[in-house]
Amino acid sequence: MIVFILGLLDILAGLSIFTLGFSWGPVLISFLVLYLLAKSLPFITSPASIVDISVALVFIIAILGYSNTILNAICAIWLIQKGVVSFF
Repeated sequence: MIVFILGLLDILAGLSIFTLGFSWGPVLISFLVLYLLAKSLPFITSPASIVDISVALVFIIAILGYSNTILNAICAIWLIQKGVVSFF
């Protein structure tokens, strides 16, 4: 059950970074960044966790206005595919 919830949150984070230009609420974006960091830091030695931390950093940089569309799309695809795979 927890895997499905984490998968849904990954999909939501991927969709929000993909559509960051449509002014999502700052509370939701802050929650998703903290979620990615909190989920990744305990497993810092895992390559997937390192990528999640990198995605969180890209998320923070995009929030500050230094957005790179291709990099945001890559991060969004990473999070969405990881969320979808968690359902199987």
